[in-house]
Amino acid sequence: MSIQKQEATQSWSGLGVGTDRRSFLDAVTAQLPEFEAERAAEAVFCGLSELLSEGLMRQLREQLPEDLRGLLADGCSRHAVGPRGKVDRDDFYLQVANHLNAEPENVRRVLHGVFAALHAQVTEAEARKVEGQLPRWLQGTWSAARLGVDRPS
Repeated sequence: MSIQKQEATQSWSGLGVGTDRRSFLDAVTAQLPEFEAERAAEAVFCGLSELLSEGLMRQLREQLPEDLRGLLADGCSRHAVGPRGKVDRDDFYLQVANHLNAEPENVRRVLHGVFAALHAQVTEAEARKVEGQLPRWLQGTWSAARLGVDRPS
């Protein structure tokens, strides 16, 4: 593939600078056609804001395209459940399901789809930092999305 071809495509730059809001949401839609992509991303980002440190959330947001950063807020006012990082698995899944108005059994698939699109926007180093702060019960979904395997049905 020529350098000119790479510049013309809507793909990740390799520098942790994503493409744009539309391409991110298109990637989410490709994974989750039955959900509104923006709402799915917002629900997952809201959940992540309860699990990750403020510093890591800021670093993650800085790697997103400017027009997408608003979805990744510092905190989620809709679902303030307790101190950051202290959300258990059931509460987290229920929070994402309620935010998206979806059935809890669909949450893992939603997480996988949004995580896959998010991985395409951030550097590998940033993805490893996120994985390191995620609880063990969510690390597998994060890793599977990065590798494109184990997509829940």
